[in-house]
Amino acid sequence: MVGESAPIDAAPPVPPAERGSERGTPARVGVRLGMEMALSRLRARRPLLALGLGVALAVAAAVIEVAFGSSGAVDRALLATFRLVTPLTIFALAADAADRTALRDAAWPAARFGASSHHVALGIALATALAAAGVGALLAVVVVATARGPGAAPFVQDMLISGWIGALAGAAYAGWFSLGATFHRRGLGRFAPLAADFLFGGSAGVVGALMPRGNAVNLLGGPAPLGLGQPASAGLLALSAVLLALAAAARCRE
Repeated sequence: MVGESAPIDAAPPVPPAERGSERGTPARVGVRLGMEMALSRLRARRPLLALGLGVALAVAAAVIEVAFGSSGAVDRALLATFRLVTPLTIFALAADAADRTALRDAAWPAARFGASSHHVALGIALATALAAAGVGALLAVVVVATARGPGAAPFVQDMLISGWIGALAGAAYAGWFSLGATFHRRGLGRFAPLAADFLFGGSAGVVGALMPRGNAVNLLGGPAPLGLGQPASAGLLALSAVLLALAAAARCRE
């Protein structure tokens, strides 16, 4: 009727998919901010010097092994690099990505403006893993290029195999160091997995299967922890890189 207002329809509820999208947008922003912040820190002078030192040590290891004999020099140099140079180099880079403090504190510059510290920390951990994978692959390729002799396997094949092993090991180390950075003041807990890898990473038991070094050595043709096959070691390295990054971020929830 004239003079009567038409009934106002109630606004339809937001579909679940849209609500999920709204929740997901801040999450993606937080992760992106964390990744950008970590990568910016890794472009500073100190981490670049650490990378240069790692490459120099890898070359030195390869040259020393060649001096002892070209036969098997690549394998020996790779083992030496994966046991010492790779974990130390990635440890330094992971510490710099987290601003040499606890992971939660490293996320604060973005979290204080409203981003979730959990999502920012996840971005930092993911960026650290990606950078560490690249560094691990680079160190392995440098060793192959320096130590290979006339009787070695084809260069491209050797480089690709060693490179992906280095990438897996590097990402796994980054996961451990990111999780360690959530313990103790200034993230000093990151020293615990480094020490555990040095002391027990080459063992044939459970710890050797959990730490990156034992699985990387297995992929290079060395002793296998717990008698694992190479596909199992590769899967453990990849899985630990992802799960440890998620665990590190989970410990940074508000």
